[in-house]
Order: sequence, then C-alpha cells, then structure tokens
Amino acid sequence: MIAALRQFSRQTPGFLLILLFVFLTLYPVARFLLLPLFPSLGPAGRMSLAVSIPVDALVNSVCLGLAGTLLVLPFGVAIAWLFERRLWSGNSVLMAVLWLIFVTPSYLMTTGWQIVFAQPQFSRGALAQLFFSRAGVVFLLAIKGLPFAALAARTSWRALGAEIGDAARLLIKDGWTRRRAMLQLLLPSAGAAFAVVFIESIQEFGIPATLGAQIHLPIITYAIYERLATTPVDFGGAATLSWLLVGLAAIAASIHQFFSARYSGALVHGRRRAVHLVPSSVSGSLLAWLGLAALAMLGIIVPGAAIVAAATSPVGYLFPIPWDSLFYSSIYGVLAALAAVMVAVPMLVHGRSGRNWFATAMGAISLGNMAVPGLVLGAAYTIAFNSAWLPLYGTPLLLIIAYVAMQVPMLIRFLQAPIEHLHHNLSDAARLHGLPWAMRVFDIDGPLLAPAFTWGWMMAFGQIFFELPISELLYPAGRAPVAVALVWLNQNLHYTEEARLALAGIAITFLIAGIATTALSLTLRSERAGAFA
Repeated sequence: MIAALRQFSRQTPGFLLILLFVFLTLYPVARFLLLPLFPSLGPAGRMSLAVSIPVDALVNSVCLGLAGTLLVLPFGVAIAWLFERRLWSGNSVLMAVLWLIFVTPSYLMTTGWQIVFAQPQFSRGALAQLFFSRAGVVFLLAIKGLPFAALAARTSWRALGAEIGDAARLLIKDGWTRRRAMLQLLLPSAGAAFAVVFIESIQEFGIPATLGAQIHLPIITYAIYERLATTPVDFGGAATLSWLLVGLAAIAASIHQFFSARYSGALVHGRRRAVHLVPSSVSGSLLAWLGLAALAMLGIIVPGAAIVAAATSPVGYLFPIPWDSLFYSSIYGVLAALAAVMVAVPMLVHGRSGRNWFATAMGAISLGNMAVPGLVLGAAYTIAFNSAWLPLYGTPLLLIIAYVAMQVPMLIRFLQAPIEHLHHNLSDAARLHGLPWAMRVFDIDGPLLAPAFTWGWMMAFGQIFFELPISELLYPAGRAPVAVALVWLNQNLHYTEEARLALAGIAITFLIAGIATTALSLTLRSERAGAFA
C-alpha cells in the first residue's frame, strides 16, 4: 500500500502537467474545430449549420502556397548542398541571413516593400504592378519559406556518405544520370521541405493581412480572421475554414510520407564515411556570393532600408502613433516568456527522470500544438474562455496564457538538449551530501542551465513581442500589442508612422535582450566569485 502511494505521488506531477497542457491547448482547439458538427459548443449556444465556403479564398491559398513552395524548393536544396558539400567563406554569412529572414515578422518585410513601391519613381512601373498582385504574395511567401526549405534539405545531404558518391562515380559513367540518381536520394528531404514550406505558406497570416488586404485578395487565413473580427461573429464559418487549413496541411504531410516510403533508404550505417568538403571553384564562389547578395537585398537590406528611410523622413503631418503599444507588448512579452519557461522546464525535468509514458505524451502534445496555427489557437480561445465559468476573454491574462501555450512547444524543443546533457550524478551527489532542494537547484543546476534558459526566454520574448494572429484576436480593448498597431497603421497606409513604431519596437527588444544578457553575466560572475572565495 505504501509503495503504491509513493508510486502515485511520483506520477502525480506528470499527470498534472499533462492535464494543464491539455487544458491550454487540446481542449480549446478541439472545442473550436468541433463547432461545425456540434454547434451547441459555441458561446452562443446552437448556431446555424449553413456555412458558405469562400472557394476563391481556398483556391488562392492553395495556388499561392504551391507557387511559393515550388519556386523556393530548388533554391533551398542548392543552399543545403552548399552548406554540406562545399568549403565556402560565406557560409556563416549565409546562415546569418537565413536566420534574419526567419525571425523577421512577415508583415514588416511586406511593409518595407510596400514603402519601396509607394515611392513616385517606382509606383507606376511594371515591378510595382507585379508586386501589388498575386506575384507579390508569391514572392514574399518564397522569401519567408526559403529558411525552412534550406534547413530541411540539409538533413539528407548530411546523411549521404562519401561511399555513395564514390559508388555512383564508379558505376554510373554518364554525369547527368549520376546526378539524377543522387537527387533521387534527396526526394525524402525534398518532400519534407515541400511539406514544411507549403504548410507555413498556407498558414501565413502577416502577408495576407497587409499586402493581401491592400489588393483585396481573398486568402483563407484572412477569411478566418474576418469571420471572427466582424459583427456578427461567425464561429461556425471560422471553424469550417480552419478544417480546410488542417486538411491542406494533412495533404502536404501525406505527400512527404509518400516520398519517404517510396524513395527512402538506409543512408546512415556503421561504415558510413564522412564527406570531405571540397573548396569552391572561383566561378562557384562568385555565383554563391551573387546569390547571397541577392537574397540579402531581397529579404533584409531593401525592406529594412525602406523602413529606416521612412522612419527618418521629415514629414509635415503625422498620424498619432500608438506608442503605448510598445509598453503593453513589453509587459506581455516579459511575463509570457517567463511563464512559458516556467512551464517548459518542469515538463522537461519530469520527462528526463525515466518516465517514458510522460516523455511520449509530452512529445506528442508539443508536436501537435506546433502544427496548430496561431490564428486557430486564438480563435479557439475566444470560444473556450468566453463562458460564464471561464470569463477570461478580453483580459490581458487570456492573451498571456495564449502566448504561453504557443511558446511552450518551441521551448521544449530548444531546452531539451541542455537539460538532457545535465548528468544525473550531479543531483545524486548533492543529495548524498545532504544539500537541500533549493541549494541543488540554485547553486548546482541553475548556473549550468542559466545560459540556455536565458536564450530560450529571449527567443520566446522576441517572438511574443511581434506576434500577430493571437494578438489580433485576443488583445484587450485599449491595450493593443505592437503587432496589432503596426498592421492597423499598414492597412491605413500610414507607412511613416508604422516604420517609426517598428524601429522603436526592434530597439526595445534589443534593449531588453541586452539587459537580460548582462544580468546573466553578472550573476554567473558573482556565482564564480563566491565559489572561489
């Protein structure tokens, strides 16, 4: 009996953590997605089942997503080949550019290009006409999808050992046939890149909310937002459109599974030889530098310079800038990022302690939640927490909870390796020497894990500060986050005001990140000084 009670007490924290995450993610999303089948789950009781599906928005989302994905896929495979097969001095710069494009909010990149083509010398040209059309949306989706394609394609290039290339050169004389055989081995990775980029493209909200709204192009993610942001609110229609998003993502994932099952092979084995990177030729290096320059110009330099120029331009009349949104986003970001770390760390520690059922459940829940778009999660929260027994809708608390639910899966993936690398013997030795729990946490585990926790917190804070879809749906009245203010200024063509607010927001994120890094450095320095005193 006593042993059973001890076993139950050891498993209770795991059950509570799983129940907490189910309550924050699975319950709201399931209730929202089941609305078309069970209208009584809605906040207003029974709703009409008559839902009109905007076929044009669905067709546009599929066509634009496919076009952007197919456009960027060859470049992603080529960039991955450059990383894994060539010694090139620009690899670190290329990786930095890819990460900058990845972390840049899509609506800010769109704003930079809108400012460029709003200038009188460009506004009437052919490029401006192309940008303010479906081609512009495809271009932006391709730029944002390139980091996903390149990083996904690196896995297969890395798995291809040197013996495979040697065998191909020995057995296949024709060069093009040999290259085609090697590319066939990359089809699983290409399928993964296709699935990831296509899913990210159809779930993209920032570009439809800025450029798509300006050119009045129906896109499914913005159609979901319109059904939730207009009166009367159409929860059933939004849930039906969300099912379409889920179905499209499932189709893309099925394509990836098909290529994996049809063309995959055992590429990593005991006799696998590492590939020796070959120095790039002069022409290859020149081509790579030109490609890097073009990517940096299109993704970072041109839109960034346009925003800086608009922010520093002297103008006579300025629309009032909602500077208070910077304060609200800072508070939301600091609190939500801290809460997300405080939720993710106990889950990782509990999963590390040998409870396989908990680790499996945590991995499944985190992966499932990462596949849920922020727009769908925000829509789910408007229903799940807009009832008499959970009246949280319209409060800052619900917005912070939604941020936490969105960031915990990312933090679990980010912090998993540092926590697993912390050896059990450290805590065991401290327990054997009679050290209390607080001393073990703050004097042993804390200093070792503090850098990883700080970087995880800063990553979560930066994403929360400029997060858009959840902010649009859940922000409290009169306390809008900076992303909502930026998109509102963009939709009303106040580019100068938007650029100034955006630069101030970027400066604040760097300032807060610098304060956190400095505090971490001073704390670790004092810990070392105390240890050697």
